[in-house]
Amino acid sequence: MGRAFGLDFPPYMTPLFIIHLLNGFLVYLLARKIKIGTWHAIAGVAFFTLSASAFDAYWKPMYVFDLLCTTFCLASVLLFACRQWILSFLAFWLAYKSKELAVMLPAVLFAYEYWLGRGRYLPLIPFFAVSLSFGIQGILLNPNQDNEYTFRFTLAALGKTIPFYAQRFLLLPFSGLALLALAFVPDRRIWFGLAACMLFLFTLLFLPGRLFEAYTYLPLSCAALALAAAASHVRPAWVVAALVLWIPWNVRDLRRESRAKLALDDEAAEFVDQLQAWSAKHPQVTTLVYADQPRGYHQWGVAAAWNIAHKTVNLPVYFSGTPDAVKAMANQAVAQEQWTWNGRTGALTIQIHLPSH
Repeated sequence: MGRAFGLDFPPYMTPLFIIHLLNGFLVYLLARKIKIGTWHAIAGVAFFTLSASAFDAYWKPMYVFDLLCTTFCLASVLLFACRQWILSFLAFWLAYKSKELAVMLPAVLFAYEYWLGRGRYLPLIPFFAVSLSFGIQGILLNPNQDNEYTFRFTLAALGKTIPFYAQRFLLLPFSGLALLALAFVPDRRIWFGLAACMLFLFTLLFLPGRLFEAYTYLPLSCAALALAAAASHVRPAWVVAALVLWIPWNVRDLRRESRAKLALDDEAAEFVDQLQAWSAKHPQVTTLVYADQPRGYHQWGVAAAWNIAHKTVNLPVYFSGTPDAVKAMANQAVAQEQWTWNGRTGALTIQIHLPSH
């Protein structure tokens, strides 16, 4: 898509929304499979698809991995419930290839079989074998020894992650913990939805350096199942009333979050526009050494913008002061970047640095 559309943002949104709506449909099918009534299932899907809690997941194309992981996780559970073991395993594999969050899927399938299935655990052996292999590799062979990708099995980590993810449910402090009250309702469908939500959150709780709202997308789909199951204990009219009361609150949060995101997007757009204009005038300079970037922008964003501006891939982009940047500046002509933003407009300064010899 980068080659086809460059930095024209709208075309990226169509597949994101299609996948998001597909996930809503899978939530509905799974809800019906576990015998949740039609209208209650639709209410659960409405909560999942309209919620502002994971707004980033279907706003930023970089989170397509989270959308696809959710697609394949839900498909795997649904196929497992239909006794399609091989297809379920294939969906599990694709889910993990999309996002490592799927490593807990076998435990979710076990929970399904324990509460809602027929107690057939033998087909779960290959699921757990693969998951165990992935999990051991992820912990023992993790190349990230002391950075934001490093697992922190400490109380300090939980003290940071639990409040963050608990707030994402209704965008109120610790609102997600209110879901645990549903565990007291004697309904195995609720227990399964809650267990799946907690299991998919489990690994995230030990990554305090990676706190992103899009990561709540998959757990939110499972929470929607639990809510739909809980809603089946009351009349549909009460469920509709609850949604009517929730929607204005949700819209308020959506507007508030969108304003903050669009402010960052404005800065990013200003940065990228100027980067493209400079690249068009100096196509012979293909290495970038940057010192600053827009707020909320990451290294891969700068690298992608530089490559798309040159209509290619894999051009070198280095952060100023790193060994690779020093080596590049000593051996070739590079573009040196400085970026400043005053809240309304930004100034991108790029100078061509020539090697001393």
